[in-house]
Amino acid sequence: PTTSSWNLSVQRQAGSAWLASASYIGNSASHVWAQKQLNPAVYFPGGPCTLNGVTYNTCSSTTNTNQRRRFILEKPAEGGLLGLVGEIDAGATANYHAMLLSLQRQAGRGVTVSGNYTWSHCIGDYADLNSIGPDQAETYTDPNNRRFDRGNCNSDRRHIVNLTSVAETPQFSNATLRMLATGWRLSGIYKWSSGQPFTVINGSDRALTGIDNQRANQVLASPYLDRSGRPLSQFLNPAAFKFPALGASGNMGRGNIQGPSAWSFDIALSRAFQMGEGKRFEVRAEAYNVTNSFRPAFTTTGASLLGLSLASNTFGQVRSSLDPRLMQFAVKYVF
Repeated sequence: PTTSSWNLSVQRQAGSAWLASASYIGNSASHVWAQKQLNPAVYFPGGPCTLNGVTYNTCSSTTNTNQRRRFILEKPAEGGLLGLVGEIDAGATANYHAMLLSLQRQAGRGVTVSGNYTWSHCIGDYADLNSIGPDQAETYTDPNNRRFDRGNCNSDRRHIVNLTSVAETPQFSNATLRMLATGWRLSGIYKWSSGQPFTVINGSDRALTGIDNQRANQVLASPYLDRSGRPLSQFLNPAAFKFPALGASGNMGRGNIQGPSAWSFDIALSRAFQMGEGKRFEVRAEAYNVTNSFRPAFTTTGASLLGLSLASNTFGQVRSSLDPRLMQFAVKYVF
């Protein structure tokens, strides 16, 4: 792939402790690897009809997909030897634009605080860089129209907030306090982002082309029902989606449904004890998801979060979570 990046930043310092900045960040990618299907099944409406000497009451169905593939229709003798035939080329594109606002308080009285907010949007064609090959699960849904699969990138997070803080105890003059309390460092990180985009699929070959991951029809303006993200809650409204007519593609764009927001709050406590010249003893305790809150899980396909197939009995439900509170302790001797 060919990538281009550009940015523009403005910084302003207020006093001796505070630093604020505003940035625009952009990049584009072209010649991205993606795959299209060269041998899809061709949809014939109505019936009966005869395909390669066999008469079918219904011209197009999932039982005669291979008999309707393009190659066998063009050259019955040779084309019947081939099924799925994927062509991989470097024809996909993507672009990203973002505004980044940052504020930082430099170390003062043992405390450092920083935060940033990102407002961004990534749009691209379908591209699966992790699974390139003729048997990969995804290809362009419509081999003749790449723009049909142009939509929000899997990595798109419209809003992102990061907050960090580090506090260190001072150097006490009292010998006992200095031994017990000096040098402890407490740090915390809070992250929040809006939900990842995902796509609602039919779960069946409604277009009768033999191509997977065909999208559904959205028939209501709002597809959401319960956006709390609670366990087993009905995040999506099943009534908002319908199967397309046979031989047709759904009206939904790729990645136009936004999943639940994601967040994390982690803290760490550490201290280093000097044990002589060039030697020190370090202790550290860390806690992830320190509040032990339920957080809906999400993956690139969304399969672990929601039943995204209209054919699923659990369609639109929150079905799994990210990790509960995790704690770890470490001791290190440096010499």
